[in-house]
Amino acid sequence: MSDTTESMISTLEKQRAATRGESKPDAATRKDRIARLIDMLISNQDEIIATERKDFQNKSPVLIRLAEVMGTVNALRFVQSKIDEWMSPEKIELPADFEALGLKAEIQFQPLGTVGVIAPWNGPIILTCMPLAGILAAGNRAMIKPSEFAPHTADLLAKLIAENFDDSEIAVFCGGSDVASAFTHLPFDHLLYTGSTRIAKKVMAAAAENLVPVTLELGGKCPVIIGEDADLDIAADRLAYGKLFHGGQVCVTPDYLFIPEANAREFSQKLVASAETIYPSIIGNEDYSPIVNAHHYRRLQALVDDAQEKGAEVICVNPADESIDIDQSLRFPMHLILDPSDQMDVMNEEIFGPIFPIKTYCEIDEAIDYIENRPHPLSAYYFGTDPANQQMICDRITTGSIVLNDVVCQIFYEEIPFGGVGTSGIGRYRGHEGFKTFSNPVSVLTQMENEEILKSLRPPYGEGIQAFINQQLGQNQT
Repeated sequence: MSDTTESMISTLEKQRAATRGESKPDAATRKDRIARLIDMLISNQDEIIATERKDFQNKSPVLIRLAEVMGTVNALRFVQSKIDEWMSPEKIELPADFEALGLKAEIQFQPLGTVGVIAPWNGPIILTCMPLAGILAAGNRAMIKPSEFAPHTADLLAKLIAENFDDSEIAVFCGGSDVASAFTHLPFDHLLYTGSTRIAKKVMAAAAENLVPVTLELGGKCPVIIGEDADLDIAADRLAYGKLFHGGQVCVTPDYLFIPEANAREFSQKLVASAETIYPSIIGNEDYSPIVNAHHYRRLQALVDDAQEKGAEVICVNPADESIDIDQSLRFPMHLILDPSDQMDVMNEEIFGPIFPIKTYCEIDEAIDYIENRPHPLSAYYFGTDPANQQMICDRITTGSIVLNDVVCQIFYEEIPFGGVGTSGIGRYRGHEGFKTFSNPVSVLTQMENEEILKSLRPPYGEGIQAFINQQLGQNQT
């Protein structure tokens, strides 16, 4: 057993002992923990930006501050403001005649204990600290395994957490796949994993050994449908931004697109123009997000090469006609794959990068049927104003979230529950759903004081119990 594994086991027992040794944390304690997390992020934002730029080759400091710092702080503040409300018991409505006699029921929310968090590399701060909002608001403690693919940020996070929290509250464990594997086998009270479907299967299997409940936030191929009545200029602008946001390395990034056959060529040109407007150059452009590492860059290039070899028309969006070299830059140009076939790898793998396959349809049912015959996506998108088509999308596409006339924006609102379905995830978190996910809802029933009524329902059975049964069944006593 490695020293890190021993430390994780010891820390988990320390957190459990601390949980057993205290009553349910009050609102002030929970708010204080979240306040310390907020102060930690704001006070160290310059170091966070500089460090994350080491993991993501000179990523935009504005984007890091916007998404990783401001986005996380706003989520924490929102949850912090709701703690008193969410901690309050929820009344359960019982039959009115029983309640009139004094019977009462409610749900009280207990902390689960210690929640394990396995965080991804693509949002190393926000996708670690944002789950902590619900975890801490619910009165829990946390152990975190950050991704080894953003090692500098992981080390910084471990340092900052240690400076601001006792390890009985929050602890961070860095390391590679061996540490991650050992982490998944720990007997947490809940485990949150964000990442790929392939690894999620291993995480879930490991958690099952200890019957640890899991929340899995995965991804999949998020589709877009362009309706016949869509404003193509607006759709192009919003899709170019959404596809290239963070280099397409976001779980809800639009993966592939369906458009009426008659509009395909025109829309492809508009999409290229929109991308060139927001990113007039690629190499040296800090606003244009890099791919996380050379391995993922080569994976994206292999997807493009495979599509070309199998006959697809490929458009490379390179407005400044720069020489793109992996050794020079990890910034991967946007590629449009026109009319891809299902035999191409790009239509069978989650892309997670700025490659956009564009398929066509004659009737919208064709696009919907295609989507529904494949694994359920984390998100689905529709551009168009026809209310009937909008409702058909909502009725027929099984997914974690649907956005009408935009993409990606659902992740910016803490009020919206977040999660997938099937291969795109299990469970929901963020906002109130996060509080509930990381809480144990306890049903509390207060019995009526009238003992005579209760006695009439006990043996030896007589006319009282018969009258009660008849009344409940809506019969007249004979």
